[in-house]
Amino acid sequence: MNQAPRQLSLFDATMLVMGGIIGIGIFFNPAGIASAVPDENAYLLMWGLGTIAALSGAMTFAELSASFPRTGGWYVWLREAFGGMTAFLFAWVVLLVVSTGACALVARFMGAQIAALFGGGLAVEVGSAAVAVIGVTGLALRGLKSSALFQNVCMFMKLGAVFTFVIGGLALFAEPPAAVEVADIDRTSTSLIGGMLAASLSVLFSFGGWQLLSYIAPAVKDPQRNLPRAIVIGVTAVAGIYFLVNLSYLRVLGLGGLAVQDTGEVGSMAVRMAEAILGEGRGATFVNAAIAVSALGFLVATLITTPGIYVAMAREGLFVRSFGVVHPRTGAASLALITQCGLVLAYLGYSLYDRDAIDMLTGAVVFAEWIFHFLAGVALLVLVKRGAADRPFKSPLYPLFPVTYAVIAAAVVIGNLLTTTRSDPGVTLLGVLVLALGAVTYVPWSRSLRRSEH
Repeated sequence: MNQAPRQLSLFDATMLVMGGIIGIGIFFNPAGIASAVPDENAYLLMWGLGTIAALSGAMTFAELSASFPRTGGWYVWLREAFGGMTAFLFAWVVLLVVSTGACALVARFMGAQIAALFGGGLAVEVGSAAVAVIGVTGLALRGLKSSALFQNVCMFMKLGAVFTFVIGGLALFAEPPAAVEVADIDRTSTSLIGGMLAASLSVLFSFGGWQLLSYIAPAVKDPQRNLPRAIVIGVTAVAGIYFLVNLSYLRVLGLGGLAVQDTGEVGSMAVRMAEAILGEGRGATFVNAAIAVSALGFLVATLITTPGIYVAMAREGLFVRSFGVVHPRTGAASLALITQCGLVLAYLGYSLYDRDAIDMLTGAVVFAEWIFHFLAGVALLVLVKRGAADRPFKSPLYPLFPVTYAVIAAAVVIGNLLTTTRSDPGVTLLGVLVLALGAVTYVPWSRSLRRSEH
């Protein structure tokens, strides 16, 4: 089976890791986190704990990526450690819901920002979302290097927006204004522990995305050396950026002002931040543009990497074989990219009828996605114990990081199930049904494909 050419440098790979993490969440999640915790120290502590979780995941994925630098990454490790069904269920959830559904929602959200900037209403919103998905797919068909270069441009623009907040906030404001006390806000929880638990998922989501690089591991030059470096450097850099931008949020708005969502605008907290720095009337335009670029960057990072799972499945006999073919010059998995594009556009089309249904579907599989985060940590422990991992990169203080990562992921799964089941049992049931449907599909699907090969 032909192999993708090695096209991505360490810089490209690091930018891809950072681009997968820094999305639209940094413009929204801080408000919810601030409303959940009682003071600034607790707020910064939550981001510190998020950094620990992210570094634990990064070290785990860095070690696995270096040991198994194959197309599909995470999918491959799960298959090596736990067998075909576990890997298939992971791919089922990611490809049919987590990745494609999320891309549809983010594309639609990007379109809304463009419509806010230029007018045109629903037609511009959905039209620009569809054009973005098709355009990114077309770029990916030309090769990973072209896509990575475009992603680098998006990443620099995102960094420009974030550092506008950082530099403007820390340089122009000596101390926060007299802001609304957090106690006066509609608090998520009245206790410190309860508030931290309520805020934890938002923090973890803000740090997610380092796994994307593993899906296209063979496209990275010197992967056993550069994959772990890109993952660790990328996550560490994002953690530093997040710390600075959150200091700036606190300096400009104060914790109470950060927690208040006092307008109906999208990203109103970010708008108030931008208006404080750039002046009245400019904030909304700046934030609309920044969110649109950030959303586009997320689409690029996700759409160009996730088809690696299709390719890996096909090559291991769990998907149609033709999906495993990549172009010998560009490295593009054409059929996988086109199929993924079709799924995202189908979700986009359905969102015109019922946008909330797609949001609910992606939310319903949160616990399922984090089961596979847990299994990634366990997979490293299992593969090392078996002697199946050659470990050209060894995480410091092993097994501290994979154990920490697995424990955090297990806590997220349990906490999400308990919270969601209590508040909306139908959402939990929907997530269980998605997993069950994947399990029911696996057995006849795998048998059918194997028979067709003989």
